[in-house]
Amino acid sequence: MYKYTFLANMNKEKRQQAILDLVYREDISSQEKLRRKLAGIGFDVTQATLSRDLRELSVVKTSSEDGRYKYTLLDKWEGLSILRCEVSGNLLVFQTEPGLAPAVAYKIDGLQLGSIVGTVAGENTLLAVVAAGHDARKVRKELWNRIQEA
Repeated sequence: MYKYTFLANMNKEKRQQAILDLVYREDISSQEKLRRKLAGIGFDVTQATLSRDLRELSVVKTSSEDGRYKYTLLDKWEGLSILRCEVSGNLLVFQTEPGLAPAVAYKIDGLQLGSIVGTVAGENTLLAVVAAGHDARKVRKELWNRIQEA
Protein backbone atom coordinates (compact mmCIF):
# COMPACT_ATOMS: atom_id res chain seq x y z
CA MET A 1 0.00 0.00 0.00
CA TYR A 2 2.76 2.47 0.93
CA LYS A 3 4.62 1.77 -2.31
CA TYR A 4 1.45 2.36 -4.35
CA THR A 5 0.76 5.66 -2.55
CA PHE A 6 4.35 6.79 -3.09
CA LEU A 7 4.18 5.96 -6.82
CA ALA A 8 0.79 7.63 -7.18
CA ASN A 9 2.17 10.83 -5.61
CA MET A 10 5.19 10.74 -7.95
CA ASN A 11 2.87 10.36 -10.96
CA LYS A 12 0.70 13.21 -9.72
CA GLU A 13 3.73 15.48 -9.36
CA LYS A 14 4.93 14.61 -12.86
CA ARG A 15 1.43 15.07 -14.30
CA GLN A 16 1.02 18.43 -12.59
CA GLN A 17 4.42 19.57 -13.82
CA ALA A 18 3.39 18.55 -17.34
CA ILE A 19 0.20 20.63 -16.95
CA LEU A 20 2.22 23.66 -15.89
CA ASP A 21 4.64 23.18 -18.79
CA LEU A 22 1.82 22.92 -21.33
CA VAL A 23 -0.08 25.92 -19.95
CA TYR A 24 3.10 27.99 -19.92
CA ARG A 25 4.13 27.10 -23.50
CA GLU A 26 0.76 26.98 -25.29
CA ASP A 27 -2.58 28.76 -25.43
CA ILE A 28 -4.93 26.00 -24.31
CA SER A 29 -8.60 26.95 -24.34
CA SER A 30 -10.38 23.94 -22.83
CA GLN A 31 -9.95 21.08 -20.40
CA GLU A 32 -10.62 18.61 -23.20
CA LYS A 33 -7.79 20.07 -25.30
CA LEU A 34 -5.48 19.95 -22.27
CA ARG A 35 -6.57 16.38 -21.50
CA ARG A 36 -5.76 15.29 -25.08
CA LYS A 37 -2.34 16.96 -24.94
CA LEU A 38 -1.60 15.20 -21.65
CA ALA A 39 -2.68 11.87 -23.15
CA GLY A 40 -0.31 12.54 -26.05
CA ILE A 41 2.64 12.66 -23.65
CA GLY A 42 1.58 9.64 -21.59
CA PHE A 43 -0.76 11.02 -18.93
CA ASP A 44 -4.24 9.54 -19.31
CA VAL A 45 -6.45 11.54 -16.91
CA THR A 46 -10.14 11.88 -16.26
CA GLN A 47 -11.92 15.21 -16.39
CA ALA A 48 -12.41 15.08 -12.59
CA THR A 49 -8.69 14.52 -11.96
CA LEU A 50 -7.77 17.30 -14.38
CA SER A 51 -10.20 19.72 -12.69
CA ARG A 52 -8.68 18.87 -9.30
CA ASP A 53 -5.15 19.36 -10.66
CA LEU A 54 -6.04 22.74 -12.17
CA ARG A 55 -7.57 23.90 -8.88
CA GLU A 56 -4.56 22.72 -6.84
CA LEU A 57 -2.15 24.43 -9.23
CA SER A 58 -4.12 27.70 -9.34
CA VAL A 59 -4.52 27.37 -13.10
CA VAL A 60 -7.56 29.28 -14.31
CA LYS A 61 -9.17 30.26 -17.58
CA THR A 62 -8.65 33.90 -18.52
CA SER A 63 -9.29 36.02 -21.58
CA SER A 64 -6.32 36.63 -23.88
CA GLU A 65 -5.64 39.93 -25.63
CA ASP A 66 -7.43 38.73 -28.75
CA GLY A 67 -10.56 37.85 -26.75
CA ARG A 68 -10.11 34.09 -26.75
CA TYR A 69 -9.90 32.04 -23.57
CA LYS A 70 -6.79 30.30 -22.35
CA TYR A 71 -5.50 28.66 -19.20
CA THR A 72 -2.93 30.53 -17.17
CA LEU A 73 -1.17 30.15 -13.85
CA LEU A 74 -2.15 32.64 -11.17
CA ASP A 75 0.62 33.15 -8.68
CA LYS A 76 -0.80 36.37 -7.27
CA TRP A 77 -3.74 38.72 -7.67
CA GLU A 78 -1.60 40.68 -10.10
CA GLY A 79 -3.44 41.26 -13.36
CA LEU A 80 -6.85 40.43 -11.89
CA SER A 81 -8.52 43.77 -12.29
CA ILE A 82 -11.40 44.16 -9.85
CA LEU A 83 -13.32 47.22 -10.96
CA ARG A 84 -15.70 47.39 -8.01
CA CYS A 85 -17.36 45.41 -5.25
CA GLU A 86 -20.86 46.21 -4.01
CA VAL A 87 -22.74 44.73 -1.04
CA SER A 88 -26.29 43.45 -1.52
CA GLY A 89 -27.68 41.70 1.56
CA ASN A 90 -25.40 38.72 2.17
CA LEU A 91 -23.79 38.95 -1.28
CA LEU A 92 -20.64 40.65 -2.48
CA VAL A 93 -21.05 41.54 -6.16
CA PHE A 94 -17.72 41.98 -7.96
CA GLN A 95 -17.22 43.51 -11.39
CA THR A 96 -13.99 42.59 -13.20
CA GLU A 97 -12.44 43.10 -16.58
CA PRO A 98 -14.04 40.81 -19.22
CA GLY A 99 -13.13 37.16 -18.76
CA LEU A 100 -11.54 37.55 -15.34
CA ALA A 101 -14.44 36.81 -12.98
CA PRO A 102 -13.71 33.04 -12.86
CA ALA A 103 -10.06 33.71 -12.02
CA VAL A 104 -11.00 36.10 -9.21
CA ALA A 105 -13.53 33.56 -7.90
CA TYR A 106 -10.81 30.87 -7.79
CA LYS A 107 -8.57 33.19 -5.82
CA ILE A 108 -11.33 34.11 -3.36
CA ASP A 109 -12.20 30.43 -2.88
CA GLY A 110 -8.52 29.71 -2.30
CA LEU A 111 -8.41 32.12 0.63
CA GLN A 112 -10.72 29.73 2.50
CA LEU A 113 -12.37 32.45 4.52
CA GLY A 114 -14.95 31.13 6.97
CA SER A 115 -17.01 34.23 6.28
CA ILE A 116 -17.53 33.30 2.61
CA VAL A 117 -19.62 30.23 1.79
CA GLY A 118 -18.66 30.18 -1.90
CA THR A 119 -18.54 32.04 -5.18
CA VAL A 120 -20.34 31.95 -8.51
CA ALA A 121 -18.69 33.56 -11.53
CA GLY A 122 -19.86 34.70 -14.90
CA GLU A 123 -17.83 36.52 -17.55
CA ASN A 124 -17.11 39.76 -15.72
CA THR A 125 -19.28 39.50 -12.61
CA LEU A 126 -19.03 37.25 -9.61
CA LEU A 127 -21.01 36.74 -6.46
CA ALA A 128 -19.42 35.82 -3.16
CA VAL A 129 -21.97 34.51 -0.66
CA VAL A 130 -21.33 35.78 2.87
CA ALA A 131 -22.00 33.22 5.60
CA ALA A 132 -24.86 33.71 8.03
CA GLY A 133 -23.89 35.72 11.07
CA HIS A 134 -21.24 37.76 9.23
CA ASP A 135 -21.53 41.41 8.26
CA ALA A 136 -21.11 41.62 4.47
CA ARG A 137 -19.53 45.08 4.69
CA LYS A 138 -16.89 43.86 7.14
CA VAL A 139 -16.25 40.80 4.97
CA ARG A 140 -15.80 43.05 1.93
CA LYS A 141 -13.26 45.13 3.84
CA GLU A 142 -11.42 42.02 5.13
CA LEU A 143 -11.36 40.50 1.65
CA TRP A 144 -10.12 43.74 0.09
CA ASN A 145 -7.30 43.92 2.67
CA ARG A 146 -6.31 40.33 1.90
CA ILE A 147 -6.25 41.09 -1.83
CA GLN A 148 -4.06 44.15 -1.28
CA GLU A 149 -1.59 42.16 0.86
CA ALA A 150 -1.16 39.39 -1.70
